[in-house]
Amino acid sequence: MNAAISARLAEVTMETLERLAFLFASPAPGTEAAAGSPLETVRVDFTGHFTGGMELALSASVLAELAGNMLGAGEGTTLSTDEQRDALRELANVVCGNMLPAIAGGEHEFNIHTPYLASADGPEWDDPAGLSRLVLENGVCRVRMRVDGGLPQELAATPRNPAGQG
Repeated sequence: MNAAISARLAEVTMETLERLAFLFASPAPGTEAAAGSPLETVRVDFTGHFTGGMELALSASVLAELAGNMLGAGEGTTLSTDEQRDALRELANVVCGNMLPAIAGGEHEFNIHTPYLASADGPEWDDPAGLSRLVLENGVCRVRMRVDGGLPQELAATPRNPAGQG
C-alpha cells in the first residue's frame, strides 16, 4: 500500500464529503474504525492511463443524512433505500473523479464506469494501492483504491496535483 496515495485518498474524500454532502470527516485514529458498524459499500471501476477501481463504504446510519444533504431534502423527509444508495454511488463517482487527477495529473484521461453496490460475499481487494478510514459524526467511511498491475513508474513515488492546482 502506498502511504502517499492513502493520504491523498483521505484528503480527497474529506473534501468531497464536505462540498457535496455537507458531512465533516476526519482521519480515524486506528485501523478498526468500522468495527461493529454495518457498512453500505459501492465500487466504481476506471480505465485510462492506468486501470483499477475505487471502493467507498459508509456506515448505514449515515446514508439518510448523506442522501438528504445531496438531494436538498427538507427536514423530516424520508428518502427511499434506492435514493440513499444512489447518493452513495454518486459520492463514489465524484471521489473517484477527483482522486484520479490528484494522483495522475490533469493531462491524463480516464473513463469512470458506472458505480455499483458491492455484494457482501464479493471478493475482497487483497492489496489496495491506497486505504483511508475516516470518522464522521454518526458513523465511519472507508475508501480503498485498487490499481491493476500497480501504478505507472512515474506515479509510484508521489501523487501529483492536477494541472493548475497548487
